[in-house]
Amino acid sequence: MNAFDPPGFLADLDANGRAAWGEWISDQINKAAAGQPQSFDFDAPRQRFFNALSTPPDADAVEKDITWTAFPKIVALDSATDQERWKTADGSRDVQDEYCEWSVTRAGGKIKSVMFTCEGPEYWEFLAATKPDVVLALYRKHIDPSVAAKELFGTDGSYLARNKWNSGTSRGAMHLIQDNNTLSAEIELAAGASNTRAPKGTLITDAKELIDCGRYGQADRHSDPKIGSDVNTLARADADITLANPVGIYFDGLSTAGWKTPDQSDPASFWKVVRGTEAKPVRAIFEVPSDRNYLVGDITVNGRPIEYGAQIADFITMKLTGLATRFGKSKHPPLAGCKRRSAKPTAAIIDVASTLGNRPTTR
Repeated sequence: MNAFDPPGFLADLDANGRAAWGEWISDQINKAAAGQPQSFDFDAPRQRFFNALSTPPDADAVEKDITWTAFPKIVALDSATDQERWKTADGSRDVQDEYCEWSVTRAGGKIKSVMFTCEGPEYWEFLAATKPDVVLALYRKHIDPSVAAKELFGTDGSYLARNKWNSGTSRGAMHLIQDNNTLSAEIELAAGASNTRAPKGTLITDAKELIDCGRYGQADRHSDPKIGSDVNTLARADADITLANPVGIYFDGLSTAGWKTPDQSDPASFWKVVRGTEAKPVRAIFEVPSDRNYLVGDITVNGRPIEYGAQIADFITMKLTGLATRFGKSKHPPLAGCKRRSAKPTAAIIDVASTLGNRPTTR
């Protein structure tokens, strides 16, 4: 491998843009591997986490998909009923924090289609900085033909990620905007979990305890504990670990068990990947073909009609792909330091989001 590819092997960037993107991913991996031991006594260099460009994997390398549920767990924990959690999740992109965001289109009060995205905001900043015309064309293709450039770019040429077409749950969802849904966070999660931990002499294996001790994510999400646990399992096998190319979050699939359509057709066939590859999809639409005389809202899930996009998110799984190599050879002592989570976020968490400030923001 000579360079990191864009997520989903997307071909939007020109040669210069692709090179810049690859360099940015490489830099993020190097920074995550270094950790922040100078600032936090519970952190240390992540010696198992490696950059595949500078240290290629050995012949024993294996890729592993790490999967989790797309519906936001924090919303579910704070809701008394299914109706409440579905309504809440459909109400704001800011609560859709499992690297999956969606927007709902209705016709006559019923759901007509739901668009889902898991494209990281950093990629779109790069695209806007080098190919603003492509950004506009993609919005017009996937969101609405009437999108205007002035709605996507400020007067100084900077890209407005939270523009009118990509900020709510009814006009469209072009790419992720929720604060935690970034590729920087994905990389930090994988790196932070690559250190084993034994604060009292006993190796930690519990997913929530690992996250609570290492401070590399949020314990009440589906994604963070699952990513951390699966990566740490590889670390305990004394393997070197990284994220497989292309680095990104992807849709793993949609399960339609318990779903019924008015004409008895397979509802899974209504799930269409529209960006990325079939193996690495970054954008999908759930919509009944126009030649049928019914809508998504006429489909039932376990006997209940689909009234919210969140009902579909219940059945979507997300994934990232890790890569492990040199099994049994990456021997490093577990960390004894452990920082238990306080009620208030610390700089360790804020720093994950602050890396976004280093990305290009103007044309």
